[in-house]
Amino acid sequence: MSLISKSNGQALVEYILLLAFLVILGTKMVNGFTVFMRDSVGNLGHVLSVNLTTGICNEECFFKGYVNGYEGE
Repeated sequence: MSLISKSNGQALVEYILLLAFLVILGTKMVNGFTVFMRDSVGNLGHVLSVNLTTGICNEECFFKGYVNGYEGE
């Protein structure tokens, strides 16, 4: 009889621990995704600004008017 009365709140404690674990895990995942997206967008912005200001082609470009000297001749 004493074992039954001592385990009354065990399920509640297990649910609270599981919920706390899931909240911590979810927070870490969201934080990791946020850092990944910030780095990816920053890198994309850098690549686009470099390519659009200096050009990416040596002789002929599909788009005319790149700063690298190709004028569409």
